[in-house]
Amino acid sequence: MLQLPQTLGSLNEQFGRPGRVVFTINSFGLIAAEITSDLCQGRVYLQGGHVTEYQPTGQAPLLWTSSASLYQPGRAIRGGIPVCWPWFGNHPTDRGKPAHGFARTALWQLVAADYNINGETVLTLGLNDSSQTYALWPHPFQLTLTIIFGAGLCLFLTMENCDTSPVSISCALHSYFRIADWHTCRIHGFESADYLDKVEGDVRKMQSGILTFEQETDRIYLLSDAACRVESPETGRDILIRQQGSTATVVWNPGPIKAAAMADMSGEEYREMVCVEAAIAPQAPVVLRPGEAHVLAEIADCFG
Repeated sequence: MLQLPQTLGSLNEQFGRPGRVVFTINSFGLIAAEITSDLCQGRVYLQGGHVTEYQPTGQAPLLWTSSASLYQPGRAIRGGIPVCWPWFGNHPTDRGKPAHGFARTALWQLVAADYNINGETVLTLGLNDSSQTYALWPHPFQLTLTIIFGAGLCLFLTMENCDTSPVSISCALHSYFRIADWHTCRIHGFESADYLDKVEGDVRKMQSGILTFEQETDRIYLLSDAACRVESPETGRDILIRQQGSTATVVWNPGPIKAAAMADMSGEEYREMVCVEAAIAPQAPVVLRPGEAHVLAEIADCFG
């Protein structure tokens, strides 16, 4: 179904709420929804349905975004919560297609801006198949992303197969969380869990004790609907991350060598972030029958 691009004026007229939701546009033409409430502040770009900012009232920002990140049409944003879909990582058969799929650089449509009884701001965005997506993935689909900005941050990605044959999907809510220092960060919840070590060529290992960081880390923990706690002692708060509809959790930090080679990460910024991603891993994909839908969710709350 052909959808016309939404303009800044039409978005503010239809969905804007003074003091709650305001739409802005940057110098490259990317439109974002700016969220303000008694509970939090946040920002979502229509390109990618990409949450780039979330800050609970009275606290430091929860999400990390690189100071060197690009906010340009067709370019992935480094940080926040990219939506990786319909494949995670490299395309399974064609390395010439974009890593992590096309959803994170596609232009989504804003469907609704609402407020619930808890005073939370709820944005709903949608993405449908088009001639651009068919060139990369020849299947009709419907994606719906529901984002709840409150005292915590909740994302629900609903994927529906509109094709006449089954489709296999891997994906992730590729969340970048802000920490004080990667050397003192500790992640609880994966003790004794099996994982695939991407740094060592997908070698299967078992987590020994609490997860800490000393070098490049890229792991796929093979746990469904996992929950974990990110401890960052210098910040005085912990982040509790819960998942629904996942088959794995990806934990990633590029470390100093890989970060130095990344054009959209500056200096030692890698020390201030860790990715903890609700994922449907390529090793454990979801197969959707015709007309079937699946929901991948991530919920992040702060304590302390």
